[in-house]
Amino acid sequence: MQLNRNSAPKIKTIKEIALPAINKSNLSNDIPVFTINVGTQEVVKIQLVFKAGIWFQSQALEAFFTGQMLEEGSTKYTAAEIAEKLDDYGAFVHKKINRDNACIDIFTLNKHLTSVLTIVADMVKNPKFGEAELNRLLEQEKQEFIVRKQKVTYIAQKQFSALLFGENHPYGSSAKLEDYESITPALLKEFHQKYYGSKNCRIFISGKVNESTLNLVNKYFGEDDWGSNTLVKTLPVNANSSTNLKHFIPKENVLQSAIRMGKRSIGRNHPDYFALSVVTTLFGGYFGSRLMSNIREDKGYTYGIYAGIYPQIQDSSFIISSEVGADVAQKALDEIRFELKRLRTESVKEEELSLVKNYISGTFLRTLNGPFALGEVIKSLYEHGLPEDFYQQYLNQIHNVSPEDIKGIANQYLQEDQMIELVVGKK
Repeated sequence: MQLNRNSAPKIKTIKEIALPAINKSNLSNDIPVFTINVGTQEVVKIQLVFKAGIWFQSQALEAFFTGQMLEEGSTKYTAAEIAEKLDDYGAFVHKKINRDNACIDIFTLNKHLTSVLTIVADMVKNPKFGEAELNRLLEQEKQEFIVRKQKVTYIAQKQFSALLFGENHPYGSSAKLEDYESITPALLKEFHQKYYGSKNCRIFISGKVNESTLNLVNKYFGEDDWGSNTLVKTLPVNANSSTNLKHFIPKENVLQSAIRMGKRSIGRNHPDYFALSVVTTLFGGYFGSRLMSNIREDKGYTYGIYAGIYPQIQDSSFIISSEVGADVAQKALDEIRFELKRLRTESVKEEELSLVKNYISGTFLRTLNGPFALGEVIKSLYEHGLPEDFYQQYLNQIHNVSPEDIKGIANQYLQEDQMIELVVGKK
């Protein structure tokens, strides 16, 4: 078949998705396991998820360094042995410590699963927390922190979270240089003992999964209780957004100023979330958005500007972010306000709305590309307490959004005079 390169391919509206079957079971010690058997290659991804994120720490950096130290030596293996053995097996372990959870991702060939789980199980259950290894890691992270805190982007990100949620809230807190001095092996051992246990664990498995895979996971993580026997509960913390809406942090000798603008918002469980995601995508969620067209393409104030909803497990936020020329920060803010007002007062044309819907649908399908990406989607469903048909609902709902809905949602959730503004840069 010869391609006609003078004619663009037809656009097909994506209205249905087919997620693989999610198999739910429990290990012998009742750790819940969520499995999807997809893919043709003999590889598997195992994710151990603990309620051990920043939300649960008693002091700054406690959760982060506990997670980082898992590969720095255990009762059976030194840090070098862990690295060498995993490398020999072609396996990879990635740790993600976020505001809510600690997640340990294990990627391996099925034929090496026994050997890899032998190492990882000892890492997770019996980390050494050696003083020399911790001091080396502390010094390395401290130097990186000193570099980061000189950048306007980092300052804006850190400070804006505090403005949205309060500096004592788990979503708004951040570390200071002196916090590194308070991290000790004893502190990390105590945090590990309390939060890295079988009662506080969920396991997600994706890839080429069979009965042998589940039997091995059960052998290394399910045959007995390990860690604390206490079931960890997520205690609520009240957010305290700044009542002062305009903020400026001076930073001299910079070429760009960092801009942040936004407010706390609704999460994925809210019925308006689907429509709001369409509105925010149209406004600033892709390269052809209104913010990009105005502030990048027309005004030339920035290389990129984006807006979106950032749903976390306990709360959510709407954030506009950019780095602009240091002399045009106020002009950029004026244009952002102009676009927000236009979104609330002018009807969106069907052609623009259709383009955005198709973009969202196509982007969503790309997030389902491959067994490991699918595993991440399944994990997100259960972390946020969403129904298994959530993504089908998502597609259904976004295609039903009308121009009138855009104006209504924008007026309800995107009032420019209700948003916090922050500029970090030169006056």
